[in-house]
Amino acid sequence: MGNHQSMEHHFERVASVYTQVRNTDPGVVEAIISCLHFDKPLIDVADIACGTGRYSKIISARLNSNFRLFCCDYSNEMLSECRNMMSREFPSKRMHYCLTSANDLPFADSCFDVVTTFNAVHYFDLDRFSAEAARILRPGGLLSIYTRTPEQNARTVWGQHFPGFTKRETRLYRCERLEAAISELSELHLEAIQEFKNVRVESVDSLLNRVRNFHYSTFALYPTDEFLRALDTFAKKLTDLSSDGTIKHTAENTMVLARRT
Repeated sequence: MGNHQSMEHHFERVASVYTQVRNTDPGVVEAIISCLHFDKPLIDVADIACGTGRYSKIISARLNSNFRLFCCDYSNEMLSECRNMMSREFPSKRMHYCLTSANDLPFADSCFDVVTTFNAVHYFDLDRFSAEAARILRPGGLLSIYTRTPEQNARTVWGQHFPGFTKRETRLYRCERLEAAISELSELHLEAIQEFKNVRVESVDSLLNRVRNFHYSTFALYPTDEFLRALDTFAKKLTDLSSDGTIKHTAENTMVLARRT
């Protein structure tokens, strides 16, 4: 597994439970909003690879009414879940939904003030996406890429204790590669790189439930027999590590911010 078609199947399978089995980090949205310096009646935002709308929801709740949000994803099932949730939560706000690849965005030049993507850039062709983001941003517009580097991935509870996890996950971009993709575009200026560390305490059962529901697509890269053996080993390791049925762990992420010149 691991090709585009298998990832489509993965997101088909997990769409209905994805919001429940993934952690969401509101702090990154606050960091993005603190960098917005627009004095205009309407701000246009594109959330690329929005999935089920976990971060679209936070953006919508945090911004005032003077914005228009475009939720974009290449999975019809994930986008449908996003539309259903956002329609319930924000029935009166300006929402649009677009089934599209991040590598070929169907928008006119210079039509967005903010382009975001959360925990998804490893599915993209980084250079094509960066160029597309630069193209659709207005002068002064902001690009935010929130992701996990291979080094951060190795320090997760999964990277440390789930057999083969870091070897299977080869799609993540190193920070230097992200910087290079920005610096190669004359239209973009690298504004900031910020690291986030979220300390979590979760029950062993919750962690195992998330794996069983393939909350990371990394697990879809395993052959079934190998995944089941690794899951069994992971469960035993967590049980040995926990004295009270919980595990304390740290989730690290990196945000790259670039400004359209």
